[in-house]
Amino acid sequence: MAPRPGVRLTLVVDKPIAVYSGMVPGYVAGQYRREELEIDVVPLARRARARVVLSPAAGIDAASRRIRFSDRPPLRYDVASFDVGSTVAGLDLPGVRQHAIPTRPIVELVERIDAVAARVESRPAGSPFRIVVVGGGAGGIELAFTLWHRAGAGRADRDCPVEITIVNNWPEVLAGYPRSLIERVHRNAARRGIRIHANRRVVEAKKDAIVFEGGDSIPADAILWVTGAWSHPLFAGSGLPTEHRGFVRTRSTLQVEGFDDLFAVGDCATMTEFPETPKAGVYAVRQGPLL
Repeated sequence: MAPRPGVRLTLVVDKPIAVYSGMVPGYVAGQYRREELEIDVVPLARRARARVVLSPAAGIDAASRRIRFSDRPPLRYDVASFDVGSTVAGLDLPGVRQHAIPTRPIVELVERIDAVAARVESRPAGSPFRIVVVGGGAGGIELAFTLWHRAGAGRADRDCPVEITIVNNWPEVLAGYPRSLIERVHRNAARRGIRIHANRRVVEAKKDAIVFEGGDSIPADAILWVTGAWSHPLFAGSGLPTEHRGFVRTRSTLQVEGFDDLFAVGDCATMTEFPETPKAGVYAVRQGPLL
């Protein structure tokens, strides 16, 4: 309403529609309509008197203060903030990009969940539909339970049985969470018929199965890939400091180490003083006012 004189604000975004991640579990469970999750970015930016560049950033030239794109000239900045979230670990394993549904980008997850639900509904009677969720962290557990609800796996009148399996490469699901919560997950999974396979490392995804280290496999009609956060390649070759997963390193001021004109917020950054901060949207929300 009262912009600062001499300041031009630009929003760079790859898609004109954003999805509010906090409502995605409810959407997967069938509790919301898709339009209730969506934020129309362009009119929102215009309300803030910001211009919009609808193109994904391809790289950063921090020395010359430019954002690079693949389909347009670079964009110069005096101050920039990166708020690009993250991708999912393990996407380069054989067959994963072709046959699995990663949870990020979240817009694509929302689109593809609908297709899975439609396939369940069209399944011939008596033929089980097998959903495998790869990843036993909070996201994987949440997705398995919400899919169980969406697919109507507990409905007595369902002709097509739905089988849901969680595969985790750690000895226990929800590593680092309280023991009481882990026990409740196991009890509620057993009550719903959701199977949990621990200490199993997936090395390949196929059209109709996942393959474990050692060569054995289990069948799958839909594979959900929920294996933890990994950095986008945006920061590779930028000269910015990154940690082992590729996330840019920031101080507690949210400024990139060594670059006071660059900020990074949310999943895309790791604070050097607080490296164990989870890659979860709630922390991005908390950082927003400080940014």
